[in-house]
Amino acid sequence: MNPQEEIIIRKMKESDISSIILLDELISGMSRPEMWKSEILYCLKNNSIGLVAEIQEQVVGFMIGTIHPWLFGIKNGGWIEVLGVDPNHTAKGVGKKLGEELLENFKSQGIKIIHTTVEWTSSDLLEFFHTLGMTKSNYITLMKEL
Repeated sequence: MNPQEEIIIRKMKESDISSIILLDELISGMSRPEMWKSEILYCLKNNSIGLVAEIQEQVVGFMIGTIHPWLFGIKNGGWIEVLGVDPNHTAKGVGKKLGEELLENFKSQGIKIIHTTVEWTSSDLLEFFHTLGMTKSNYITLMKEL
């Protein structure tokens, strides 16, 4: 990687909302400003860890994790809730650096088990989480369409 493209990971701030909205639109093709504003404000005010990745002071990725004292019978579990990386910066280590920093945050708070949910058909995400050392869990997700 070019030294000018050094990835800086820092805590998410309220002022990052507009950058995250633009990134999400670039990634998903959908405009969801109210959802992201609500999600980020909730993250900043509650038991969540919000991180952003910057290259040359531009937000190129974000990740949110949450600590749940008790969820689905799991005591003190860390959950990776969301990850987004600018498509122009994928495969450059942005997601990995965000993930490693989030795992360190969890570890420093005494969290020993981390969970996330990924669609089985999302091979790129499955491969990404595997690079962070994550494997299949003993849990399955159930659903019902209404």
